[in-house]
Amino acid sequence: MEQQHSEADLKNIAKQLSCPEGEHGVKTGEMMQASNIGMTSSAINALDLQKNETVLEIGAGNGGHIAQLLSQAENLHYFGADISATIIAEAEKINRDLIPAGKVHFKLSDGITLPFDENRFDKIFTVNTIYFWQNPGKYLAEIKRTLKLNGTLVICFADKTFMQTLPFTPYGFKLYEVEEVKELLKNIGFTVVNILSKTEQIKSKTGEQVERKYHVVVASIK
Repeated sequence: MEQQHSEADLKNIAKQLSCPEGEHGVKTGEMMQASNIGMTSSAINALDLQKNETVLEIGAGNGGHIAQLLSQAENLHYFGADISATIIAEAEKINRDLIPAGKVHFKLSDGITLPFDENRFDKIFTVNTIYFWQNPGKYLAEIKRTLKLNGTLVICFADKTFMQTLPFTPYGFKLYEVEEVKELLKNIGFTVVNILSKTEQIKSKTGEQVERKYHVVVASIK
């Protein structure tokens, strides 16, 4: 039987998804890692990682996928930026064997600016965070600032029609069509190189199998 959530419950779910906090936040991180893994794998594949590259993930979550990412090519360096101190602590715990080698780094960010130098990264990717960007144009300008010339940006997000079926998205989520994301990127000076649209079966919060359509937008700065 489908569980009924009050408006307060739904607002809390939305808040935890945007910035997981406390013990509940750790569980949210685990749930997000499990439900996002298909999208995350698609985004990592789209990066086409090469030897010696430095990659930034915006919204790293609990980092359960980082070992998989590092196996894509030799001598990769990974940086994860997240707005949740809870989730960074969890990611540091999960990746404690990789951090001392200097391959993996985590930074707390504010979701508005990125705490990195210009032209720092070869590749940048983000999965299911665009809904929470307070000022998408400014944030994309920050991403562009930290990305090397000819670098690749991958934005992965669920289709607006799917997101509208979820009961918590009215509370703080901004939903996007592919064309809107393309337009945002173009306005900041990115060139959209490729768009992959995929469908996957995932388990909903109420335990049923649901079909999720999502998009992988690949862009670069020429």
